[in-house]
Amino acid sequence: MLRMDLHTHTHHSPDAADTVAERIARGAELGLQIMAVTDHCEVNHFYPAAYYGEAPCEEIFHNGRQIFFGSVTETAEAQKNNPPLLLLCGAELGQIPQCPGIAKQLYNDPRLDVVIGSVHELPGLPDFYFLDYENYDTEKLLDQYFREVLAVACSDAYDILGHLTYALRYLPDREGYDLTPHLPVIDAIFHKLMEKDKALELNGSGLKAGSPYTDPDLCLLRRYFSLGGRRLSLSTDAHSTAYLAYRMDEIEQMAREIGFTELTCFRKHQPVSIPL
Repeated sequence: MLRMDLHTHTHHSPDAADTVAERIARGAELGLQIMAVTDHCEVNHFYPAAYYGEAPCEEIFHNGRQIFFGSVTETAEAQKNNPPLLLLCGAELGQIPQCPGIAKQLYNDPRLDVVIGSVHELPGLPDFYFLDYENYDTEKLLDQYFREVLAVACSDAYDILGHLTYALRYLPDREGYDLTPHLPVIDAIFHKLMEKDKALELNGSGLKAGSPYTDPDLCLLRRYFSLGGRRLSLSTDAHSTAYLAYRMDEIEQMAREIGFTELTCFRKHQPVSIPL
């Protein structure tokens, strides 16, 4: 039985599909024990595009408010129907440090079990998915990225730190990039997670695109463990039922090989240990 998939997106996210009910049915077929619905809410784009004097576009997920409340309402209703797996009501809050007040208000929604804190974009820049890395000094860009992730880790509006190395996911030469200059900040992120009793996410999204990398990769996961980090959640970041729990058995095995004997989920923001 697969333990968990705690980062999934439904039709409420602009880049995803499938209803919560469809996601539950597929999760049950796969034998998932625990699944969270965590649709996108970019808090720095919380209102419609017109509020910011902008035009709607593919690159920016405006109207996080509509996404958040639509997703949470549908998921909370589904929880009442005795689903055949443990369904967690969640959200993925992007760019928490840019709008901490909004993030904290959403985090305190009584229907929520779990919040993933993520960085998808830096102030004034598009999502890394759309970024042309050739126009930037990569080391400076990634230094800014990891410092922004550290700011998320220092906040109080998340339970799981999402895809630590998201900015590396779209780097043209990820294999050849030396992370050494960023390790002091990454270590500070790990220590902050431990201090706050939050979880690190092992995100397998890259696997479905044929990448050999998870986010974070095996080396950084070992580093987290060696520093004393024990709270770990697993996810596929599935944007459709086709990739729910995709290669999750391999992701679980990665965690075991490093030494993890348990995983962490959250219920009403309280950590719960799950034997691995």
